[in-house]
Amino acid sequence: MTRWSVICGLVLALAGCGEAPLVADAGAGDDAGEEVAWSAPMLAGPEAVLEDMNPDPDVVEVHLRAELTDLDLGDGTVRPMLSYNGVYPGPVLQAEVGQEIVVHFENHTLQDTTVHWHGLRISDQMDGSPRIQEPVAALDGTFTYRFMLPDAGTYWYHPHVRTNEQLELGLVGTIVVHDRNDPVFDAERVVVLDDILIDPSTDRVAGFLSTHPELVHGRSGNVLLTNGHVSPGTSGTARPGQVERWRLVNTANARTMSVSLTGGTMRVVATDAGRLAEPFETNRLELPVGQRYDIEVRHERAVTTALQSRVLALDDAGDVVEVAMPVYLVEVAGEPVAEPREIVWTELPAVDPRIVDQEVTMEFEGINDPVDGLQWMINGQAHPEEPLFTFGEGETVRMVLRNLAGQEHPFHLHGQFFEIEGRPGLYDTVMVSGGATVNIVAHLDNPGQWMAHCHILEHAELGMMSEIVVEPR
Repeated sequence: MTRWSVICGLVLALAGCGEAPLVADAGAGDDAGEEVAWSAPMLAGPEAVLEDMNPDPDVVEVHLRAELTDLDLGDGTVRPMLSYNGVYPGPVLQAEVGQEIVVHFENHTLQDTTVHWHGLRISDQMDGSPRIQEPVAALDGTFTYRFMLPDAGTYWYHPHVRTNEQLELGLVGTIVVHDRNDPVFDAERVVVLDDILIDPSTDRVAGFLSTHPELVHGRSGNVLLTNGHVSPGTSGTARPGQVERWRLVNTANARTMSVSLTGGTMRVVATDAGRLAEPFETNRLELPVGQRYDIEVRHERAVTTALQSRVLALDDAGDVVEVAMPVYLVEVAGEPVAEPREIVWTELPAVDPRIVDQEVTMEFEGINDPVDGLQWMINGQAHPEEPLFTFGEGETVRMVLRNLAGQEHPFHLHGQFFEIEGRPGLYDTVMVSGGATVNIVAHLDNPGQWMAHCHILEHAELGMMSEIVVEPR
């Protein structure tokens, strides 16, 4: 295993893992003009998909268990961790926009927990907020989540109780909500980017909130993971000329994933909230914790297409350099396809620009309290019990996010989407760098009581967790 010495004690393991076979979309290769019933594309990536137990085509009903699990991350060491349904990442919840979801959840871990459906605009009663839902009791507690899927896109699920611990130990899974009007690709891949902090003295997951850097900057792992395995993790194969859809998700505790692609080209086709009206090409993407991008990847020639994570490291001379670490590989070989697939997106309905109704400010800072130690705050409060703001359903609100600290804060708003001024698309997570101010325009169309917090999980645990209320009309 090759290791790099990286800033903040990061040690990245670059062990290869077994190759996963390419799984092609339904519909590929059908005769021209032949009408074929739509079915969800099969996904390459995480090894399990939640099985729908309900024959009703309008309902997806599944069983989800949080449990103690011994896991091998692909480095040959079995560690005591947590998982959903015995696998890491947890099984993909795959459904179609407009369907009803029923999740029968069981908690077989030693801690209370909830399940938060990150990015989904659903009822606040089903959002997994421990301020609304009584946490599901440890050792065999149960709860049934029921909600409708209003938006197609890539989302994920994770706990919202002791999140910094439970997520790091393996409680994380992805959600893919399909739109049957989307084009067919040669393959669709889910790529879950993460890291984990392993204690070299025990070779187990390190303790939590035990070091000053973790309290201040959040928990940076010393091993990069892709789909639950030591990066470059699972891989696949393709032919020159094929076109794929990759769904990228950053599920780390604190690490921003800065990624680039070699060997092929990438075009961004969707953000947190789903499709972009106008996809765009790029050479590099920044994914703060919690954020997602869907990219269209074209394999143009017979070389390895590599998704690379760019991290700061120390070279042999002790200088800080940026190093490109491969995190996901597709081996492109064989005869080129005779006619590369043409990807045509249906035109999105025209939407009138939103008129801002009011403006509010959120300020992020940290203090060292003589009694409670380091506290991270929003608008001068750590874990405020009362909502920061109350708005009305349908309001459009400019939120000025002002970071008064030097540490970055990826801000996440539950239950709503927002614009980031100067960027295309809609989001539920945005990076606010140290000392920076970012303006977002929130579309508050989903009534309820909604968490608003830093998604560096250690910052949220230490106080940077608040709520807003959107009152129904």
